[in-house]
Amino acid sequence: MSVPPTPALRLFAPAKFNPYLAVRRRRPDGFHDLDTIFQALNWGDELRCRPLDQDVCRIACDHPGVPLGPGNLIARAWERLRAAFPGRVGGLAVDLIKRIPPGAGLGGGSADAAATLVALNRLYHLRLPAHALEELAADLGSDCPFFIRGGTQVGCGRGEQLRPIRNRLPTRWIVGVWPGFPSSTAAAYRRITPADWHDGHGLAAAIDAIERGDWIALQKCMYNTFSTLVSDTDLRYNTLREEISAHGLTHPLLAGSGSSIVAFAASHAAASAAARRLAGGSRVVFSSRFRRRGVGLLAPRRSGL
Repeated sequence: MSVPPTPALRLFAPAKFNPYLAVRRRRPDGFHDLDTIFQALNWGDELRCRPLDQDVCRIACDHPGVPLGPGNLIARAWERLRAAFPGRVGGLAVDLIKRIPPGAGLGGGSADAAATLVALNRLYHLRLPAHALEELAADLGSDCPFFIRGGTQVGCGRGEQLRPIRNRLPTRWIVGVWPGFPSSTAAAYRRITPADWHDGHGLAAAIDAIERGDWIALQKCMYNTFSTLVSDTDLRYNTLREEISAHGLTHPLLAGSGSSIVAFAASHAAASAAARRLAGGSRVVFSSRFRRRGVGLLAPRRSGL
């Protein structure tokens, strides 16, 4: 297949965190029903994508822990779009600059997959609207459609059923700490028993706090089903929460099913100072504000991609 004349693209794939995450029940299909709130962040991965004449997906990455074969969600996104549009999607080369650690609970793999769908849509002139990309993304991961939309969204079902929230919260900075070890999402869900199921009673209050711009009320509503599960099995999480709080950050919260923990700072200066003090060893520490969009195009570098 001859490649289109579209130039190479640079895309930003944002991280996310969930200020509210309640696992309601296990479904007959093996998935779990959730009530959650997704929030995109202005920190994440970068993908540099270009079309290829060969009918292959080639991935290069600067992170040694990222698989480069068919198990990578980037490759699966390419395969999914090729299956949906036979003969219209050719090869793809992706240089992945990986900032979101694998197994961090920050949605890095799903964000990269969503960015791949956006890139292919442009590179091969498919002209798919956002809702069509979201439907394709849902086949790749429960949180993958969120990264097409971004911003602040309620997620129900497996997390793929989205509804926007009007976020009126005043600016706050997030500090995230990946402790140097990953957490398996699949393993975390396997540990859930009916005793851990939650009725989602705090979701409405959390949405109301966000829409009213009330940080204090939101912090009282924050919840994550996995927090107790991981803390009971790995005491390192409790130690990390205490360390984060000691540096002046508030309400440390597990990101997704782990292993990262995010907390809040009142200013850029406070976030930057805490991030510097928390850094060290194999940790990945970042500070970020909320992001109102999902995957986004970046300006091409003058020297090319």
